[in-house]
Order: sequence, then C-alpha cells, then structure tokens
Amino acid sequence: MTDNRFRILLVEDNPGDAFLVKTLLEETGEQFVIEHRSDLASAMKLLNSSASNGQFDVVLLDLTLPDSSGVETISRVRSCLNSAPVVVLTGHKDEELAFEALQHGAEDYLTKEFPDGRTIRRSIRYAIERSRADQALKESEERYRKLVELAPELISVLSGEEIAYINQQGVEILQGNDSSDLVGRSFMDMVHPDSREIMGEYIDRYAGGYTGRADFVIMCRRGDNENVELEVSAIAFTHEGAPAMLILAEDVTEKRKIERQLVQTSKLASLGEMAASVAHEMNQPLNVIRMAADTCSLQYELDAVQASFQKERLSLISSQTERMAEIIRHLQIYSRPDEDDFELFDPMRAVTRAVDMVEHDCRLAGISVDVVPTEQNCQVMGRQVQLEQVLVNMLTNARDAITENGDDAGGIGGLIRLTAMIDLDQQVLRIAINDNGGGVPEDAIGLIFHPFFTTKDVGKGTGLGLSVSYGIVEGMGGHIDVRNEGDGACFEIVLPASHIGENQAEIDEVDNVIPLLPQPNRKSAAPLRNLRVMVVDDEIDAMEIISAYLEAQGFAVSAASDGEDALAIAGVVQPDILITDIRMPQMDGNSLVRALRERNPSLPVIVMTGHPGDADRPAEDGDDAPVMVMSKPLDLKELLATLDEISEVVAS
Repeated sequence: MTDNRFRILLVEDNPGDAFLVKTLLEETGEQFVIEHRSDLASAMKLLNSSASNGQFDVVLLDLTLPDSSGVETISRVRSCLNSAPVVVLTGHKDEELAFEALQHGAEDYLTKEFPDGRTIRRSIRYAIERSRADQALKESEERYRKLVELAPELISVLSGEEIAYINQQGVEILQGNDSSDLVGRSFMDMVHPDSREIMGEYIDRYAGGYTGRADFVIMCRRGDNENVELEVSAIAFTHEGAPAMLILAEDVTEKRKIERQLVQTSKLASLGEMAASVAHEMNQPLNVIRMAADTCSLQYELDAVQASFQKERLSLISSQTERMAEIIRHLQIYSRPDEDDFELFDPMRAVTRAVDMVEHDCRLAGISVDVVPTEQNCQVMGRQVQLEQVLVNMLTNARDAITENGDDAGGIGGLIRLTAMIDLDQQVLRIAINDNGGGVPEDAIGLIFHPFFTTKDVGKGTGLGLSVSYGIVEGMGGHIDVRNEGDGACFEIVLPASHIGENQAEIDEVDNVIPLLPQPNRKSAAPLRNLRVMVVDDEIDAMEIISAYLEAQGFAVSAASDGEDALAIAGVVQPDILITDIRMPQMDGNSLVRALRERNPSLPVIVMTGHPGDADRPAEDGDDAPVMVMSKPLDLKELLATLDEISEVVAS
C-alpha cells in the first residue's frame, strides 16, 4: 500500500467484467491502484516478482481462466512469492463452490452480478483486514513458539498424565531424541518412584479443574537412567477444550550438587576453626589414660601390684577411651556429606551436640554459654546434623564477635544465650542465639546472608557460613531472622514444628527395643560358643587382643592380618563367623566378604571400622546372613554380646 491507496490485482479474462469492476470501484471515490491480468500465468509472474510492483493488498480472482479453473487456482495464487488475500469472482451463485473456495484460502467471494462498487469495496476491505489480523496472529504465535522453544526450562502441557506438548529443552532434560519420542507418553513413566505421589496429586488436581498455581520439586528418571531434580511451577491450561496442566520446570540437579558442596565446605571450615578446641578435648582423656597406665606400670616396677587398684585404673582407661570415641564419632558424623533423607527429629538433641562442640572453646575465651530449652517437646523435619551445623556456625560467630569486641562488652564478661521456645499460635519452633558482642552493623544486616559476605577481618572467615545456614533452614521450610538486641546480635531460627508436647522419651524407648538381629527361640540360657570365628585386622596388636579375648570366651579363632591371608586360611578351615576390618592392604574387607560369601552365602559378618564412610554395608544381608557394623575403638563386651546373638541365629 502506497499513500493510503490499495493496490489491487484483477485477474479476469472477460474484458467487459474487468471494465465493470474498475468502473464500479472508481465510483466509490476510494483511491485504488488496479493492475489487470487476463490469465493466471501472467498474474503469477507479477506476484512472483521481487520488485515492489509485485506486491498487492488484494487479488480479485476469476475461477474460470484460459489456463486455470476451479478452486486450485486459489492455491496457486497463494503459493506465490508475494502472497496477498484473495477475493473470488464467480459468475455462478453456487454456495457449495463458494464454501470450497473459502476452504482453499479465499477471504471472500463475489458474484459477477455486481450491485454497486460499495459491495466490492467492503469485500476488499474485509479481506485485507482479516488477512492482516491472521498475519499478526501467526507472527505472534511464531514469537511465542520461539520463546518457548528457546527457553532454558522444560515447558510442557499435560493432558492428564499424557504429554500433549514439550519443548526442545524439555526433550534434552529428559534425554529424548525428539519431541515425538515423548509426546503421547505418560509423564508419570519418567517420574522417580519417590516423586510419583506428589506429581500424581497435582495432575489429578488440575484435571479436576483447579485454577491456581502450584510450586513443587520432583525427581525424574532420564533416558540414560540418571536422576534429574526439577523445580516445577504449574498453572491451569486448556487443551482441546479440556482442563490441562502447563508446567515450567528448571533442572536444578547441578545447582543442588553445588549447594551440597558449599554446605560441606562450610562444615569443614567450621571444623578447621574448632581444631584447637578439639585437640584440647582429645588431650584431656589422653592425659588421664597416660597417667592411669603409668601408675599401673609403676606398681609392677615397685613389685607392689594391687588387683583392686589395677582394676580401677583399667576401668578408668576404658571409660576415657569411650569418651574419646564419642568425640570422634560425632566429628565424623558432622563432617560427612549429607545424603540422608529428611526425617523427623528432636531439635534439642542438635542444640545439645552443637553446644558441646563449642562450649569448651568458649570457656577458654572467658565466654559463658547459657541454654534455655523448650518447655515442651517437639519435632522438626530435616537432617539433625545440618541443624547442628547451623547452630555451630552461629555459636562460633557469636564467640568471635564477643572476642573481637573485647573490652567493649562493658566488663560483664562474654555471654551467649541460646533460647528455644515453641510458638503454639504459629506451630513453629524458635531458636534464638543472643550475644553481647556489639551487634551487627546496620548496613550489613541486609547483606549478611549473601554468599562470601563477611564482617570478619580478612583471613578470618569464608563468608559461606551464614549463607549456607540460611539455605539449610530454608530447605527445612523455615527462615532465619537477624536483628540487634541490647548490646549484641540476635539470630533467630524459625522452623515448622510437629508432635508438640509428645513424650520423646517414650518414642525413644520404643525405638530402642528393636533388636539388632533377628531373635530366635532361645534353646538355652548358656552361650553357644562352639563356633569358629575368623578375625582379620592389619593392626597386629588389635588382631591379637581380639583373638585372645574370644579364645578366652570359648570360641575357636583363626586370625589374619590381611584379606589374602584370610582367604587362604578360610580355604583350609572354613569360619562360621567373620570379623574383619575394612581398610587393609592386599585385599580390603569388602573384597574379602564378597569372596567368602561366594563360598558360603549365609556367612555372618561383623565389620570393624574407624571411618564413617565404611559404615555402609559391604554386602546384602538377611535373616540367615547378617552384616553388623561396629565402630572403632571396639567395645569387647559389646562384640561378645553381638557374637552370642549371631551364634544363636547360626545354631537355629
């Protein structure tokens, strides 16, 4: 269109009809530029021209031309380079032909009994406006289609469980070759079993007409059998006239992996900061053990051995060893990566353990730690060791703030108060940590949970602790608030609480009565110790002590210092029970268990380990082939009790 004038291509082989159309259009007063062609070939040549004269606003097309007739003429015109809306001119009042013409792409049709020019003008304007609207709609659809296809998230339409549409990114996330591989399939087939309940719930909800928005997290199984974690946002949609579900899902698998690495980095950084305190804690029982052993030795040197004194000192050594073992066990649990699922736990246990880890260091710095527990029991959902990590970080920060504040504390001494209370109205647990360390600078409060932001001096903090802590608490459904109160800071952890007021001791008592091994009918109260036990440990002293102890208790014992020797001995004398260390030279404990289980699938195994990662069972166990895991340092009485239980299972 030029200067508001419509350019019209009139394709009409009848000169009289062509003249009549031109005359009627001129009488309307509208400014039309009309090009006339009498056959389809010349018209198509003009429409296929790359010059500007090949562009028209509308084509008035006769369906009876020397070189073409019928509705196929419309398709040929529409296929030209410069396509334009078509208005059909027909000499017959044939409604069926007119309908067929519309189906083949015509915008309108006119009979050649032209009443006046206004009718032709109205038809032309209608055809142009409708064509422009259709073109705008197509362009809009194309824009949105490209946006959807280029989106970095999975976008899919679910009709019930069936995938009605999925974009290319969704295909790549789920490891399909093409969208045709996934469209028509059930989305639930790709959802991990652990997430099918929540996904099925939302599918049913939207299929039932739910119109709200939903946000949730699911695990899916990709085409390569790898798991992928998706953060999903869903809204109501309509597909083929029925309620459907439009989902947008972000692949957060790598994001979660990085978050877990940050959590672990922060945790190890906390342990590094506590290294001096831990060393002092370990030196205390070591000092007692050393002195007790020296006094026992002194009696022998003076030839004045007293049995009661020796027994008392040996008991003291045993108890101090257990004290050290408890410190080590907790550090091992605290330091290992968090792979366990969320579960309900008593938050006060996390409080107690966290305070135990930092209290000694606080005392050395002249700081008192005051704990005010909840008046009622409750449970929270999450991982206990992660809540411990959050509390250790905040208690350590409070200690550092008081230490750096020094004499500015007003001479009242350093004080950290941890207060736990249950908000019954909101059904939440609030754990507040207050200190008198001078507070947080006001301009830092809004930034304090940002990664790598720290108010400590250079070299004294990673800047990860609080950001990781916030992520942990947020993952448990809660949040952390920070504010200044009095002469210090207050960090408040808020977590959803459940089972408020229930007796935790009764729950623990029920849990503790579950036996470690299946309990057969006891044939006799006397221990069944006529079995051969194989002891394998590369620590020779440990191997000899265990072997001698078990022989004294009536067991037949074979001993070896590595897996290969043990396997050779077992080829001569088959053991009834295997006790083995995990980390050994030549052949480790896991390989030894597998090799001996090939010979005797029901062989009971007791694994000894000082490493938390080795606590995973090395082989499948069952009623006839149990696998027990015991931590070092070993309690020989506990070992004996476990052997007696296994002996009864074997004998039955």
